[in-house]
Amino acid sequence: MVGAVPERVERAVALLDLRGDAAVLEIGPGPGAAVELVLARYPGVRYVALDRSATAVARTTARNRAAVDDGRLVVRQGDVSDPDLADTLGGPFDVAFAVNVNVFWTRAAHAESSALAALLVPGGVLWLVYETLGRDDGGVVDGVRASLAVPGMSAPIVVRDDVVAVGAHRTPAGE
Repeated sequence: MVGAVPERVERAVALLDLRGDAAVLEIGPGPGAAVELVLARYPGVRYVALDRSATAVARTTARNRAAVDDGRLVVRQGDVSDPDLADTLGGPFDVAFAVNVNVFWTRAAHAESSALAALLVPGGVLWLVYETLGRDDGGVVDGVRASLAVPGMSAPIVVRDDVVAVGAHRTPAGE
């Protein structure tokens, strides 16, 4: 591994319950630690990392250069709610996730959640994971639940284990 992997990222990756040939979309990969971890554990996974920050895109690409070069990883700059972006991501995805991406709890991020629902296969799962550092996580959970209240997503489930994770599945008909 190139660098240390934060515990919150380790815990997020453990939630993903991946098959060896899964298609994975990460929103906000930052320095690319989760990418590195997932691709080391699951060499058959197809992975797309999307970040709004050019710096994060460069860092993720540099950290995971071999995976980019062999075609297992695609790193893109953009916003998940951009309707023109979906066609370039290569979905659909079995799993999408984000770690400490604030937009999902600081406001009702319906456009972002709807875009992610559309990128998932029926039954695919979206995990939004936050490190709350022992603080009351009620505001995070309530905010994420509100964001996931969009057509095409199931009722959210909440998992607490040193991080708080809120997940939802794409409904079979996307309804």
